[in-house]
Amino acid sequence: MNVQLPTYLTAHWVEIKEFFNSVFFTAIAGSLAGAFAGAYGAQRIAERAKVRDQFLKEIRDTNTAMMVAFGICNSLITIKKQHLKVLKEDFETQKLALLEHQERRRLGQISKDEIFHFKADLETLSLPPLPVDILQGLVFERLSLVGRPLALTTTLGQTVHTLGAFLEKRNELIESYKAAGGVTVPQYFGLPIAGQIDQNYPSAINAISDQADDGIFFSQLLCKDLAEHGNRIAVQFKDTFGKDAPKINRTDFGPAEDLDLMPSPKSYPDWLNFGKMPIRESDKGLEPH
Repeated sequence: MNVQLPTYLTAHWVEIKEFFNSVFFTAIAGSLAGAFAGAYGAQRIAERAKVRDQFLKEIRDTNTAMMVAFGICNSLITIKKQHLKVLKEDFETQKLALLEHQERRRLGQISKDEIFHFKADLETLSLPPLPVDILQGLVFERLSLVGRPLALTTTLGQTVHTLGAFLEKRNELIESYKAAGGVTVPQYFGLPIAGQIDQNYPSAINAISDQADDGIFFSQLLCKDLAEHGNRIAVQFKDTFGKDAPKINRTDFGPAEDLDLMPSPKSYPDWLNFGKMPIRESDKGLEPH
């Protein structure tokens, strides 16, 4: 197939051919190719550096969030160890002794006039400032998390708020007892008197104990989830860049477990199964192939 060149190209074809074959054109073409390759290479390096910085920032923020969550958990464990565990156990022990006293009096084993003596714990307690807002800012604004850790962070904030509110409620009750000259057995243990039952104090004790355990469990589980997230990012970092990422923080709750300060995970089955697909009846008993 013959291609007819325009007349003006035909007239200058020799000059054009010589130009494209000249050292000058070769130099220009080489420079342009080198410049393009250099720009492309620089862009790739910049993009790779940006990805690397994003990985490292995610790891740093994960470690920071984990330490904040651990600090909250440790504070709650300390409060439980120093005050709340004894408060709850003494209350339950004395209430059991009171019920036994009443039963013995009912059976005639002791005089109906025999007074039950108890020691009311009227020490006021308050929750120290806990960095829940900082934790929420890290988890929701700076980390690429989904699922359970987000729910844990929200619920932990609510739990800490409720715990503080019940501690203040107990403080108010204590002040009212002191103003009235003391607390009675029915008030302290929530027993009926004159056809009425005042459950304010025992309800506060139970709520404080439960909320403290909830806060400890939620913050501990959040630490675990954050560690797993950080380790996944670290694996991605190594796969991408061929070298180890910065170390992911580790948390140790062994000492608290030895002192029986950690709540039982069995009390939180919904949280342990969070995000897992329920087993259908038709799937039960089937073995994987």
